[in-house]
Amino acid sequence: MLKFKTDYKDNDIDILVDNARTHTVRQYNLNDFGKNIGSRCPVDVIEYYDENDIKKTIQYFFSSGPHQNKSKGLLQLAKELNIILPTKCFLSQLRELLSEYPAFQTKTKLENLAKTFNINIIYSSKFRCEFNPIEGLWCNMKRFVRQQNDQQYNTMVNNCSYGSWFTTITSFRRHSSKQRVF
Repeated sequence: MLKFKTDYKDNDIDILVDNARTHTVRQYNLNDFGKNIGSRCPVDVIEYYDENDIKKTIQYFFSSGPHQNKSKGLLQLAKELNIILPTKCFLSQLRELLSEYPAFQTKTKLENLAKTFNINIIYSSKFRCEFNPIEGLWCNMKRFVRQQNDQQYNTMVNNCSYGSWFTTITSFRRHSSKQRVF
């Protein structure tokens, strides 16, 4: 990626992706974090971009003190981020309050990676496959294969039956040659 970045450093780069799950996975999900100190935590640090597009990092584990190497938990994290909490705060309320903080906004892993290299990500429409260039390319490839190959019923049946017969014969030969060794 660095060579690519230096070669095209003066250009604006846009990447068009479809809405596959792998492209839209969130960086952090509040449901994966526990409430109290020492509870579950999927990451060591939380990295995010603030409203001024400056990269910030939050350490999620204590580095010193009586809770050294333990996770902070959402309650302690909210206190460190100066979020005003109600007296008796339930986990659902805590998650709701933290969801408004920039670190837990709905940024995807792909968007964060692209922002690191100053690349713009454009997601294609979720329900319009005919306008999706990736789907269009795939449809074009399928059409090309169909045009270049004989798609008659008899040809397809012969190809399938030959393929299954050939597979059966080769597996029989492989099995019989192993038995001869013993």
